[in-house]
Amino acid sequence: MLRFLYISACLVIVSDANQDHTEKLFIRQLPQGRTLAHFEFVTTWDTHHLMFNQAANVHHYGLFPKSLAEVMRHYGTQEVHLSLTQGMWRSRVWGFPPISAPLGAELWAWFLPGTNAECQWKGLVNAMSGLLCASLNFIESTATYQPLHSFKPWGAIVGNVSSSQLLRYASLPREAVCTENFTPWTKLLPCGTKAGLGSLLVPSVLYDTEYHSLGLHFTSECLNNDCSQLGVQLMQSLTVVFRPSLKTKLTMKSLFSKTLSSSCPVASKSKLLVCVTPELLDVTTPPSVWEEVGFGGVVTRWAVYDIANLTSGGLKFDINVHTSIGMPWAPSLLVHRFLTGGKAEHRGITTEMFNNGRTSLDVLYLTMVPWFCRLFLHTLKVTPESSRLYQHYTPAKDRVRPHTLELLIRVPPLSTITITTQFSPAYLKWTEHPSDAHHGFYINSAVATTVMTSCPNCTIPSGLGTRHREVMVRLHTEPLLVPLPTPDFSMPYNVLCFVCTVVAIGFGSIFNLTTRQLVPDIPGNKKAWTVFGRSIDRSIIARGVVLIAIAGVAAYTYLNPE
Repeated sequence: MLRFLYISACLVIVSDANQDHTEKLFIRQLPQGRTLAHFEFVTTWDTHHLMFNQAANVHHYGLFPKSLAEVMRHYGTQEVHLSLTQGMWRSRVWGFPPISAPLGAELWAWFLPGTNAECQWKGLVNAMSGLLCASLNFIESTATYQPLHSFKPWGAIVGNVSSSQLLRYASLPREAVCTENFTPWTKLLPCGTKAGLGSLLVPSVLYDTEYHSLGLHFTSECLNNDCSQLGVQLMQSLTVVFRPSLKTKLTMKSLFSKTLSSSCPVASKSKLLVCVTPELLDVTTPPSVWEEVGFGGVVTRWAVYDIANLTSGGLKFDINVHTSIGMPWAPSLLVHRFLTGGKAEHRGITTEMFNNGRTSLDVLYLTMVPWFCRLFLHTLKVTPESSRLYQHYTPAKDRVRPHTLELLIRVPPLSTITITTQFSPAYLKWTEHPSDAHHGFYINSAVATTVMTSCPNCTIPSGLGTRHREVMVRLHTEPLLVPLPTPDFSMPYNVLCFVCTVVAIGFGSIFNLTTRQLVPDIPGNKKAWTVFGRSIDRSIIARGVVLIAIAGVAAYTYLNPE
């Protein structure tokens, strides 16, 4: 028995030898008394040739979550990015987010060359929906987009990056995020919520915040300089913005309602990083080391705590930071979108881009509009017109695909660019309306992507999208709520009530007449029948039958207009 356990332990060590797991927690004070906490759990596996080889028989996944790895292998995906967000990130006050995500659910993926991306996308959507208990199964072809230039891969992929045939994108602004999504997300962690930074994940605390975003990012990474060896990487991110507190001291207990007492045993690195900025006046808990992190030409100072050393021997660890209410940060790029027009047949979408920096920015703007909002391309205006460098438009097909518009805009320093277009809402079939049709229909958030040489308002140096000392910044606008013409849904109710009443009265009368014994009144010689002494004219029966027939035809015609 002991020999068997020893051999099993050796096999586990060998299977995990080419795997690595790290966990980090970034804490930074935001303006107006808010506090940002950003978790990053990264698992790397040096098995790219096995991961994407359908013929390979892989049984041991080690630290990598088997449920997710099998989904990636089965559907031939090179990159998958999923976010579930509750609340809006206020870029005008808080700066740029660590990882930008729209309201609700967002899913986009790159597939392997030679695969049927359309068929594999449907299976991937259903698989991810079941894996995280989300309503991603509502993503259909009418809500799926193929951007031509936006959403380039984060890591190294096989195939032509410039081709959008391998890319699929979709989002659901109405998706509600709750603990049903959070629990399966934590089960993908090697240590779950039992040890390490995962022990701070208390649902009742995290969902009582202003902003909450779950992320799942599966990518391929280069393991050497010439990228001859590839590996797969899974990063689980969690971004939380806590509400202002009257307390002047920032501690783990005040944020997460508990302290750290252990580190994840399988994690090679377990670190807590606290940003030291003018908003954080004093860090009384001595850190393990001070680090100056440079990203995008801007250097910030961070107090780094090694959780494994500080919690050795079962010691509890907490921080003590004196905070202050800072002023709002003015990011160099802002994007705002809203609806215009009051009439039902003449409506418009206006987008404003603000460049508060001192250098020009080339912004790739992507807007996605459902097919039931009929865009008029001739009304597209960019002010000033000289700032439009490139344009690509894919028209929609009714009940098949949506509109896709990509613009490359050059925004001069200290200026504002305005993009306007008009649309007309379509009339939907009464069976295409949701149960709460009067709530309205959502238009997905627009996406603005740019590359900056300096990013003074980047909150977390995550390094995602950073190449050649440049920072890729992606912003999502607000989703739009459009009221569409809705039929009078009380009419089916009225018709059903009318038909049921007529059927009940008519059927009751006919039933009584056909089941009771009719005896002719011979002494009086009257041309009528009597039932229990009451005379009944036969014309009443005929009228009842005709009335029932008319009501039945009317109900069938209304419920089956085709």
